Amino acid sequence: MKQIKEHPRSPVLAAVVVIFLCFTTMASAEPRYQVAPLHPGYEFGTEKALILDTVAGHMWIWVESPAVNNHEGGRYVIYQGQLTPGREMGDIVAEQHWPADKKK
Repeated sequence: MKQIKEHPRSPVLAAVVVIFLCFTTMASAEPRYQVAPLHPGYEFGTEKALILDTVAGHMWIWVESPAVNNHEGGRYVIYQGQLTPGREMGDIVAEQHWPADKKK
């Protein structure tokens, strides 16, 4: 029977592969979706959170409120738009205006 010769670098290569696999499995990437709790406001039992897609920049508000007395409860996901990158710190990337109340 013919004996197979082992390449002299194979133990080193195997060690490098094992080390690479250890470090890549230990390195954890940030999750794509980040969630931040929001102040519930003054509504009884309402839960709110901001959901951010960290890859594409989309934002949603998640709202859940319980049924209280004669008022129905519900769960809503409301799309808030997409973030737009600026060129430098302090750039206004989106702007909206509405008229002030004119009291006579």
